[in-house]
Amino acid sequence: MSSAGGPTSSSRSARSFRVQRRSTTAAAVAIAAPRSIVTTVVAAPVAPAIMTPLPPHLLSSIDRINAALEVAVAQPPQATGTLRVCQATEDEWNAFVDSDEHIVRPNFLEWFADTGEIHIIEFADAPHGNYVAEFNYSFAEPNVRRWLKGYMDAKNSQGRRWCPDLSYGPRRTTPGSVLPPGVPIFEDFRTIKIEIGVSQPWGMAQGQLDHKAISVWAVMPGVEYVLCVKFDPDFANAEYKLYDARVSPLVQLAPLPIVAPRTVIQLDGRRILGIPPGMALPIAFPATLSVDLYSPLVWAMR
Repeated sequence: MSSAGGPTSSSRSARSFRVQRRSTTAAAVAIAAPRSIVTTVVAAPVAPAIMTPLPPHLLSSIDRINAALEVAVAQPPQATGTLRVCQATEDEWNAFVDSDEHIVRPNFLEWFADTGEIHIIEFADAPHGNYVAEFNYSFAEPNVRRWLKGYMDAKNSQGRRWCPDLSYGPRRTTPGSVLPPGVPIFEDFRTIKIEIGVSQPWGMAQGQLDHKAISVWAVMPGVEYVLCVKFDPDFANAEYKLYDARVSPLVQLAPLPIVAPRTVIQLDGRRILGIPPGMALPIAFPATLSVDLYSPLVWAMR
């Protein structure tokens, strides 16, 4: 699914789809932690969760989808567009995303509602993952991490499942933060959604970056900003779009270049912490959080 200057077939080999059998969220949290700080966390006792067993047909559908993904990733990738995997109902798609094991990470996939098909939408695993890991450092300052929690590619827990590449929201302990209507718990409260596209092009079709930003994330309760970053596999021709979910009507933006020495976006501190106007911010949290998009590119290339 490459645009002009996008990835070649060689950069989208089947090998790039393989997933390490470990939690990407846990790995990213370890990456984001400041290297100079050693923290000991003592977990409070937690009652075991009571899981509702999946019906047999959904269990079998998870195996079927993974088997189809095995076949799909073994094929030469298409020069443009998405790669169809298999048919699935919305319930089957949700059960697959909620499961523990994936041949392809769900944030590289999308379920197309009009056709009832699962498609691979992102192919360049290495450059994509490198930028995600480096960008996560942008929110790693202690005065930011203390009140703004990173959720990486954590899915939404209600309705049709979607997985961003990165997401952030206030912690349950963030003073003054108020849950918005439609968000029952702080663990589901995300104010920032981030999409990284290497194979994915700009556009409003299914499997494209603007579609997900405008039609999915910007209309979700609690979301304030949607950042989309796109670059070539060699990190050249980098661009971004920052969508403000409060703008109405929200229309497709033109991409802006990410260039040296810095390309900075600014996020309202109260909005990203869910704090009403006029209420005090937590001590040392900036009224406007500045985030550089160029520095992660430099580190990701090394």
